[in-house]
Amino acid sequence: MITTKTQVFEGGTLIVSDVPARKCECEVLTQIPDGVIMEGYKMLLEKNGIVGDVTVSLAKLKEHFTPMDFIRPHIST
Repeated sequence: MITTKTQVFEGGTLIVSDVPARKCECEVLTQIPDGVIMEGYKMLLEKNGIVGDVTVSLAKLKEHFTPMDFIRPHIST
């Protein structure tokens, strides 16, 4: 199934369309890498002071970002 995820961020709302999901009892589950990209992009919007509603497809986010783009800065070596 394909769904749309909406997340509120400081300054607006992020709406990500065309997200593959699986319905499990009362929850709709998304894959962890997709969730990392959506959460990371939300944090990027907050960090850059973006205000307003932002609508983007998951495919478009995946063209520009990978999960590691958002995880790598938090890994200490």
